[in-house]
Amino acid sequence: MPAWLVSALSINTGSTVPPYEQVRTGLLDLIHRKRLPVGSKLPTVRALASALGVAANTVARAYKELEQAAVVTARPRLGTVVAQGNDTAESQLAAAAVAYAQVARTLGYGPREATRQLEAVFPAS
Repeated sequence: MPAWLVSALSINTGSTVPPYEQVRTGLLDLIHRKRLPVGSKLPTVRALASALGVAANTVARAYKELEQAAVVTARPRLGTVVAQGNDTAESQLAAAAVAYAQVARTLGYGPREATRQLEAVFPAS
């Protein structure tokens, strides 16, 4: 497993963001920035969990959520790879959400305040 991947996905244990979400958004960010292009094989759940110092279930949940969003594809015995169809409008919105969440965290805000600010920019329907 490349060292850059582990450092890019380092877990902030002091964060209010759950570790699985940190892994999920970190991978999503790497995929959208093409550091993990289509067809890239992700590390096994156990290998990534060990490298990050988290439980295997943490990485498994992140992978499962990425698979449900069609960002990655899990293939029995072949591993998990970055999916072909991850350039949709929804994936672009997800990438923007990752960037927004990173800014909010950097400024010291949690998900509630970040969500409140986001909701404020949409007119009431």
